[in-house]
Amino acid sequence: MADSTVATQLIEHVGAVILATGAVGTAASALVDASRGLLPNGGVSACGYRHIRAVYEALEPALRVALGPQWEPVLRGYWLNGTPRDQQINTVIAMVRLGLNDDNPQALLDRLLNAGATLARGEGAVDVSSLKDAVTLIRNPPPPPSPAGGVEAAVPPVLFDPVKTQQAFDALGRFDALVRARLEAAFELADHDYRAKARLSAAGVSILLALVCGAAFAYADATVPDGVVWAGATLLGLLAVPLAPIAKDLTSALRAASDALKTVTNKG
Repeated sequence: MADSTVATQLIEHVGAVILATGAVGTAASALVDASRGLLPNGGVSACGYRHIRAVYEALEPALRVALGPQWEPVLRGYWLNGTPRDQQINTVIAMVRLGLNDDNPQALLDRLLNAGATLARGEGAVDVSSLKDAVTLIRNPPPPPSPAGGVEAAVPPVLFDPVKTQQAFDALGRFDALVRARLEAAFELADHDYRAKARLSAAGVSILLALVCGAAFAYADATVPDGVVWAGATLLGLLAVPLAPIAKDLTSALRAASDALKTVTNKG
């Protein structure tokens, strides 16, 4: 009977420690997140943005046309504020389409291909002349037929050739796919970089919080050796961030185990 009581108390004590450790991890993560408003350049939120910026710089000829000289702070704000990834990618692709003109398709393709894309010139590459035809079609949609049954004389010649029209929109589709692939890869790298550095920062803060709590405990109870206090505080600080998301579940499971043990003991 005494052994079961000790076991139940031990389970409840472990549950309390886990819950407190998870609370330290949650507090550390909240402090790291709050640092965005205090630290320059957005703090930890800026981590990973360099991968995205590399693609944005490759798209600069079109983004400058669409958004003006200050295009970069506009797009950077989406990342810092945590706008959903798909929304950011779709916005950038829309801005690139808006910024396409007769002069920048070649520059865009050169920048994208030289920036690390696996797509090579030749088979499967985007044809520059067809992409320029697509720009022409976008900026000059087919007018309605004239009363005489013909078309206006100012219509771009590409509209008269169904083959060229098809090639133009095929090139535009390939170009969109190339831009999307580069953006999605950049966002994957950026997300990985951000998560890793955010967790590392939270771990550092949680260790600091645990050491502060350990110092308060050592001051209140001098009977516990300082080495034990500091080692325990450091260990709890390291475990705080990984335990935070599952602390409540673990505590509930331990509480259920404790209740089950009490039930079995009482029946015995």
